[in-house]
Amino acid sequence: MQRYLNLYYQYLNRSGLFQFLGKNLIKLGLVVALFFATVFLLEKFVISLKEIFSVIVDTVDAWMVFVIFTLSESFLGLLPPDFFIVWTKELGGDIGVNPWLLTFALACLSYVGGLISYVIGAKLIHVPRIHDWALKKYGELFKNLKKWGGFFVVISALLPIPFSIVLMICGLTGYPFKWAVYLGLFRFLRFGLYAIFLFTLV
Repeated sequence: MQRYLNLYYQYLNRSGLFQFLGKNLIKLGLVVALFFATVFLLEKFVISLKEIFSVIVDTVDAWMVFVIFTLSESFLGLLPPDFFIVWTKELGGDIGVNPWLLTFALACLSYVGGLISYVIGAKLIHVPRIHDWALKKYGELFKNLKKWGGFFVVISALLPIPFSIVLMICGLTGYPFKWAVYLGLFRFLRFGLYAIFLFTLV
């Protein structure tokens, strides 16, 4: 058993998984640093983050923000979840709902959005032109999924890699839906860990 584990570890190492993880952890660190640098500069010279989110809470209906977030998580994942997590803290205080419950709702929407992306990919597999376009545009993600399979799905759920696009590629390549369902649950871990971090510092 140990021999097989060692061989598998060597395969993952040769395939570049650990190097890929290292690069994305650095990217995560840079994203977090940029986020807090932006917050610091805004609060020092313009307006506090609390005031920004107070304005959003007062002027934008919560359901609309949730709809925008769900659409983002179901298609291209363009909007970073971090700002939405901070928003739940402000919204929770304003409407008297536990922010952790709201963050859990965001995590559910992100997870469901990823599964919607999978289904979209599974439908698009039958459209050769779109399949070829996606293969060309997201060729690197295709290769990573082929090399690392479930590991790559977990990484996309936890790190700043577009989760919805990775699950769409899973659908495009015929990756088993049940594994996308199981491994996508790591998305909840990401939201929980980020919330612990962001709620403490913001």
